[in-house]
Amino acid sequence: MWFFIVVAIGVVLLAAALLADRRARRQLAGAGEPAPLRHNDDVDRHVPAYITQDEIDELPDPHRGAQGSVPHRGEGFSFGHAHRDFATLSDGASRDNASLLVVNGRVDSMRELFSPLARASEDEPLIVVADSFDPVVVTTLAANRRALGTPVVAAQAGAKDRLRLAELTGAVELDPSDLQAGYVPVEALGRARHWASTASRTWVTPFESGETTPGV
Repeated sequence: MWFFIVVAIGVVLLAAALLADRRARRQLAGAGEPAPLRHNDDVDRHVPAYITQDEIDELPDPHRGAQGSVPHRGEGFSFGHAHRDFATLSDGASRDNASLLVVNGRVDSMRELFSPLARASEDEPLIVVADSFDPVVVTTLAANRRALGTPVVAAQAGAKDRLRLAELTGAVELDPSDLQAGYVPVEALGRARHWASTASRTWVTPFESGETTPGV
């Protein structure tokens, strides 16, 4: 009897500690607190509230309510997208008329993606395929996808898959140093009629040879 009483008390104390830790992390992260005022009316009226990862996690899944399944058409690849929030359907991501940024190396910061992300739209979504990503980059892209609906997909792929993907879509593999210098010309981006991916597989349908791609 004493054993069960001690265990019950321990569970209650653990639950209380977890709740206290969650509150402390939210306060430390500034949950619900507005950004500091700049004492300039034109600036202060546009100051947003901070949003924490906990608040982002509480938002609906980006694909909630979407009907249909990812089509398995086009050329297949043995890699998938890097986070479930890149999905547009319940079982994966499906994007038409996609622009592809293929990176021969690791993407270390969001700053490296500012230029191509600024050009991304629902009509021309951005697919970023790299050897690897800093975990913060993937988390931030996924957060933007969930909170803002940013039309982006990030995927990690080996050298062989990246080379074939570049050949298939007309992309030019850029080095991380190009991204760090802000050199991401439109001409270096590949184009795909359709992109589909799950957590482990990808299918790409290219535009046919000589076909004029939308937006070009």
